Amino acid sequence: MTHDQLALGAMTFRGRDFEASLDAAQRSGFRAIGISVAQCVACLERGIPPEAMAEALRERDLRVAELELIRLGERGMAGHLNALVLDLIGILRPDRVHVAAFSGTVEEVKREFATLCEQITATDVAFEFMPYSIVRDVATAVDLVRTAASPRAKLVLDVVHFFRSGADVAELTPDLLALTAGLQLSDLVPRPGVDLAYESRHLRTFPGDGVLPLADFLRAVLTATGGTPPPVTIEPVSDALETLPVAWVAERAMQSTARLLTEAGRPR
Repeated sequence: MTHDQLALGAMTFRGRDFEASLDAAQRSGFRAIGISVAQCVACLERGIPPEAMAEALRERDLRVAELELIRLGERGMAGHLNALVLDLIGILRPDRVHVAAFSGTVEEVKREFATLCEQITATDVAFEFMPYSIVRDVATAVDLVRTAASPRAKLVLDVVHFFRSGADVAELTPDLLALTAGLQLSDLVPRPGVDLAYESRHLRTFPGDGVLPLADFLRAVLTATGGTPPPVTIEPVSDALETLPVAWVAERAMQSTARLLTEAGRPR
């Protein structure tokens, strides 16, 4: 696994200055980042249009690994944000667009996802299942991707969602990994009485700093892929980390991931 396969996730930059985030990612050795639609709106409010964001990325030799998030099953305001994500694809040229669903039924989401995969032709369309969303587990997500019958239809395997949905590393088969466009790494220490959505959005930490069996996860991925895993995004999402300098967060993300990869048998 090389630097080119490591990205710093969009949620790591939640509420951060865009240029400072790019500089921090670059200095810590990342070659790609994730960008959210909320980040793009925040830049617009500061007079930075998407074209200027793309230029800032080029100046730092960074690419966009993930552009998120299209929310299937939504109407009203979320529909406008979905349209903005679609408009940004041609400007930011992401490796993949991330999709999730928090409204509707599984069958409705399947139909919308298939339509989206026909609409987006320039990049992979990667669905992210979450135990608190409409598509809650690996099996349902795999069925959704296969039903779309598109070469661009893929999965995102976020380790927190993977384990909190009840999945096991034994499910990391070659067939599953062949459908996977990217892995998202973080960690957590479960707290009694905290619901899964809050835990995921506010209480994650760096890979290896929590209790998830991440080394086992990565070893299983490496075995299933013959040593060529999907691209990896590091995405600690924490209210506490947001109070710390973004340069420190980026460097700590790279250090913790390097240690974890070594433990999993894949030195960088």
